[in-house]
Amino acid sequence: MDTMRISGVSSGAESLMHHNALSSLVGRRCDNGRWRRTRMFPARSRTWRLSPKKTLFPSVKAVSSEPKEKVADVVIDSEQEGFSSLSPFGPDAASVASSIKYHSEFTPLFSPEKFELPKAFFATAQSVRDALIINWNATYEYYNRVNPKQAYYLSMEFLQGRALSNAVGNLGLTGAYADALKSLGFDLESVASQEPDPALGNGGLGRLASCFLDSMATLNYPAWGYGLRYKYGLFKQRITKDGQEEAAEDWLELSNPWEIVRNDVSYPVKFYGKVVSGSDGKKQWIGGEDIVAVAYDVPIPGYKTKTTINLRLWSTKAPSADFDLSSYNSGKHTEAAQALFNAEKICYVLYPGDESNEGKALRLKQQYTLCSASLQDIIARFETRSGGRVNWEEFPEKVAVQMNDTHPTLCIPELMRILMDLKGLSWEDAWKITQRTVAYTNHTVLPEALEKWSLDLMGKLLPRHVEIIEMIDEELVSTIVSEYGTEDPDLLKEKLKAMRILENVELPSAFADVIVKPKKKTVTAKNTEESKEDAQTVVKKEQEEEVEVIPEPTVKLPKMVRMANLAVVGGHAVNGVAEIHSEIVKKDVFNEFVKLWPDKFQNKTNGVTPRRWIRFCNPYLSDIITNWIGTEDWVLNTEKLAELRKFADDEALQSEWRAAKKKNKLKVVSLIKERTGYTVNPDAMFDIQIKRIHEYKRQLLNILGIVYRYKKMKEMSASEREKAFVPRVCIFGGKAFATYLQAKRIVKFITDVGSTINNDPEIGDLLKVIFVPDYNVSVAELLIPASELSQHISTAGMEASGTSNMKFSMNGCILIGTLDGANVEIREEVGEENFFLFGAKADEIVNLRKERAEGKFVPDPIFEEVKQYVRSGVFGSNYDELIGSLEGNEGFGRADYFLVGKDFPSYVECQEKVDEAYRDQKRWTRMSILNTAGSFKFSSDRTIHEYAKDIWNIKQVELP
Repeated sequence: MDTMRISGVSSGAESLMHHNALSSLVGRRCDNGRWRRTRMFPARSRTWRLSPKKTLFPSVKAVSSEPKEKVADVVIDSEQEGFSSLSPFGPDAASVASSIKYHSEFTPLFSPEKFELPKAFFATAQSVRDALIINWNATYEYYNRVNPKQAYYLSMEFLQGRALSNAVGNLGLTGAYADALKSLGFDLESVASQEPDPALGNGGLGRLASCFLDSMATLNYPAWGYGLRYKYGLFKQRITKDGQEEAAEDWLELSNPWEIVRNDVSYPVKFYGKVVSGSDGKKQWIGGEDIVAVAYDVPIPGYKTKTTINLRLWSTKAPSADFDLSSYNSGKHTEAAQALFNAEKICYVLYPGDESNEGKALRLKQQYTLCSASLQDIIARFETRSGGRVNWEEFPEKVAVQMNDTHPTLCIPELMRILMDLKGLSWEDAWKITQRTVAYTNHTVLPEALEKWSLDLMGKLLPRHVEIIEMIDEELVSTIVSEYGTEDPDLLKEKLKAMRILENVELPSAFADVIVKPKKKTVTAKNTEESKEDAQTVVKKEQEEEVEVIPEPTVKLPKMVRMANLAVVGGHAVNGVAEIHSEIVKKDVFNEFVKLWPDKFQNKTNGVTPRRWIRFCNPYLSDIITNWIGTEDWVLNTEKLAELRKFADDEALQSEWRAAKKKNKLKVVSLIKERTGYTVNPDAMFDIQIKRIHEYKRQLLNILGIVYRYKKMKEMSASEREKAFVPRVCIFGGKAFATYLQAKRIVKFITDVGSTINNDPEIGDLLKVIFVPDYNVSVAELLIPASELSQHISTAGMEASGTSNMKFSMNGCILIGTLDGANVEIREEVGEENFFLFGAKADEIVNLRKERAEGKFVPDPIFEEVKQYVRSGVFGSNYDELIGSLEGNEGFGRADYFLVGKDFPSYVECQEKVDEAYRDQKRWTRMSILNTAGSFKFSSDRTIHEYAKDIWNIKQVELP
């Protein structure tokens, strides 16, 4: 069957030339923000023709029991030019300007009277998207042709950041777009600033996923990302006198110019219902609540390559038939639209509050939607590329599924369900395929982050999946019993308790008797009289005990599904994200599994993309690096950064280095003034801690250190202060989860301290405390290049890796931190003398907490001093809950679990060393240069190469 196709061009330059021709219809001149028509004449438009179907994004059918109607594809015809002509790196500024004008006229989102910044952004983004789509389509036409093994990265978060500057940079079109916009009366930076940050993530988990996509595309690996399209994001943070307040994100309010909705790519997703067995013995999941997941695609361009991969985001809806028109017309408006709301709310908010049962159910729905829609899509693509000869044994040879943390763990039972119930495979075959396909990245050692779901809730919401999980658990029990035997019941019980997927659940019936309790010993009496007396004595004692002993109430523990255990059992690889974290995972978190499957566990130290995080966000420094190294190859081969080491003492380089830092600091001065109203001194040290607000990340330690510094300043004369302290601007940024009260108390405390210090005329520019509201990627892209000291001060052993530490180091910032996460490896690479180290080590933490619980910890006098100063009311309220968490020896929310008091003296002493080093600017600049030079290991390109080789077994596929 023929389909309507556009006879099209095959290069970015030709695409822009096409718009140039069309724009002759609407040639205009810009005067004072208004477009004035200058001429209009007929132009020859592109021809439309019917041609044999050649699918770039093939239509795919839903993996369900019911067939789905196929929708014809509209695709770009590249037959005439072929792949070899694909090159988006050629258009001149005039062609770009014509393309922008074309989109402002023919794909408008604003009224035609004015051409102002918001309209200029959308027209520019749509122009860039044209070039991306050409390479995007070509990438997947080629993949469909050669059918390589492809990796699929499933993540609840993708913290992308603004796309415009990154896209034109990766395409090599920054100059052309800058010149084109200048000719239209705009500058590229102002236009790019109109783009809202996509609200698809919160912290390091989502930012890592986005860095990985950039590296996958740049390195020409066949890969896709899968996530959810959150309408309102996590939240927009507002800072008031009461602390943090939350409002819905509005990033989609004016639409998203980068995404393309695929109305022909949608899949059914079911909740609730029941499981029945058919006459053939196959299980069927019927009834319940049905929704539809619709695909929204976002192109991800590689750097200086044609490869453009895909981030597919799912949005949820209900069929129009579910709108109850009868109820609506009878006045029951809310009831009429209930099914639509229930479907749509799944993709409203990232991490909805889960203290209520409704909140828990919604989170589980989100996770299952991501897994089910993505797997149906992956399987449909596998079947399409198989060309009608589907061999399911080949599925793991063509598909690699990476679960980014435990959120996508339902991939395991969902893949089993599809293979068994819909594709007719046996349990044994489906299990082998699943285990060979799926892999799991662990991102935390925090118990609350190793997800557990109520078995009762999951059983109601996903009844078929609970059946499958119970079977997987039974397989695991069988493996454990086989491995350890039944001779030592206590050992076996210990292994089962640590490793089972189902917690507080009776053993499967087949293993009900494997743990045999020792029988009571019987004593044979010497004669009948003695036996009778003994029996009477026993009865008497039992009667006395029955009267005196009051039995304790039985506590019924909740039955839970341990998702991390399921991820370990169901996947073929488990990796940590930093060397120290991976060791903790093996020694503590999953130690019993390591003993059983030692080859399954490995390390993949995180990385960040050098394109966004230095080349594009820090052009001043990038130009210096390129000039001194003599090539821009370092953007792709970061090992070349090490060449900076030989110039670290060169006065000319140091002078240029400091000048670049100053330019970046001036940008942040403007940002702070705009966002907070405070004026800060650009000559002061910029000391920055930007990350999710959490007790283990210890923003509280940082602000207490600042309070101590302030107290000491107040005790001195003006001349003593200036001699004793280096001027500092201490900058915080990050969001506290809406329901995390202690984190929100920390935010309020920081802002209260800042309000007091920033308005103290005695202190002036010697110390400022700034909390930048609504921290996001775009804010980070300003703060990180301007940073001079960055704080990565989590309790040792609690941060899996961190990625902001890598970004700071890459931009020549010196770190102060503990031996935690990737700090350990960064310190090794940049040199111990170029890292400010303090605090307890990971292997000391358990004993330190034990010491505290036993009442043996004696706090340092300066820690008591700073707590007393806070309680004096100098910053407002007395902060009893906050300071109380640092006191006592036991109890929830007490006993200083994160060891702020223990590390405080070491932290203060280390900060004194920071001041000393900063006074010697030559030494400080040398340290800064050596941080950038030593950061080469922490490129996400290196990490992705390791995943591709060691876990996914995929090869690079470069377009011809």
